[in-house]
Amino acid sequence: MVIKMNKKFKEYRMFLVCFVIFIAFLGVAVYCGLEDHRTQMIGALMLSLIALFLLLLRYKMVLFDDVMMIYEWKVAAMLPTMIEYKDIQFVEKKSQHHVVIKHTHISHIYVFNSDLFISTYKSLKNHDSH
Repeated sequence: MVIKMNKKFKEYRMFLVCFVIFIAFLGVAVYCGLEDHRTQMIGALMLSLIALFLLLLRYKMVLFDDVMMIYEWKVAAMLPTMIEYKDIQFVEKKSQHHVVIKHTHISHIYVFNSDLFISTYKSLKNHDSH
């Protein structure tokens, strides 16, 4: 039986976007409630619930034993990308939230704690090489 280790990290940019959308829809719902527009209030509450689910459940980067799944902008959407550790040439911290990964191309990712992301990557990569 093989146990796969993994560690999840929230994608910082999409967290902020979903948070702003969630607050905006809640504001619209409150405004519609004050103006006695029940159908618009219910619609805004439903949209804020969807934004809350996106905020809490989506856009998590995962570091597995041998690959990492990150999110990258492709054309007009944020899509997941799998990167094998053997393809990674370097991982560099640019700021508290910004990490650059050079593999077949250069990827820029944003996490809440770049130090934790890099240390987890290094420990999993070293664990995989043993």
